Amino acid sequence: MSKETIVPENLKAGGVVPYLVEPMGFVAGTYKRGMLLELDPTTLKLSKCIDETKFFGVLTEDIVVTAAETAMVYVSGMFYKSGVLKEEATDIEKIRIHGISKNIYMR
Repeated sequence: MSKETIVPENLKAGGVVPYLVEPMGFVAGTYKRGMLLELDPTTLKLSKCIDETKFFGVLTEDIVVTAAETAMVYVSGMFYKSGVLKEEATDIEKIRIHGISKNIYMR
């Protein structure tokens, strides 16, 4: 019998702000839980956040999108900066500021 490894939750930072989710469409690609996402206003599809001003939400689960799949996205809540996944070029402080108006907080 193998030993189970329990990994602590390092994404959600508390229950002060409700965690609301919405089903959203995605641009084709591979996405990981906790990834920061941006919304393309013309296609209404999500992709990895590379422009902090377009920050939309945080992915709830790992997904691979090949066509028109949808997945659940946190559109509000409080998250640990160290727990979210961001692109190298994005600035977590700019994400934090742009998230406040959406009720998405980083601590």
